[in-house]
Amino acid sequence: MRLATVAVFVTLLAGCNQQTAADLAVCKSDLAKVQADVTAAKSAQTAAEQKASGLEQQVAALNTQLTQTQTAAADAAQAAVEKSAHAKSKAAAAHSKEVTAKAAEKAEVKAAAQNADVRLNKPVQQMTQQEKKKAGAF
Repeated sequence: MRLATVAVFVTLLAGCNQQTAADLAVCKSDLAKVQADVTAAKSAQTAAEQKASGLEQQVAALNTQLTQTQTAAADAAQAAVEKSAHAKSKAAAAHSKEVTAKAAEKAEVKAAAQNADVRLNKPVQQMTQQEKKKAGAF
């Protein structure tokens, strides 16, 4: 009986050994798949991080460009306002000179007309010596 028990035991062990070997092979296969998945995931993560880094650099460059563009636009607007104000003041000064010149000319004409009226309205003998001298100067 001992021999039969040992034979059964050896048979069971051999069967268990074969099952264990099969299970071990399945586990190794699963482990290889998982390791391949981990490697693929790490590669994908690295690629995603690189892409994110590139996008962050691009965003920073675009923000810098936007700031420069906004500054240039503000400077251009300020220059336009200043140029417009300068042009308006120049035009106002020119207009003021023109108005002043016309007013001075009108005053001269009016004064000359008044002097002429005074001289023409008085007979020559009624003129004073100074008036005669002035009339002779013209």
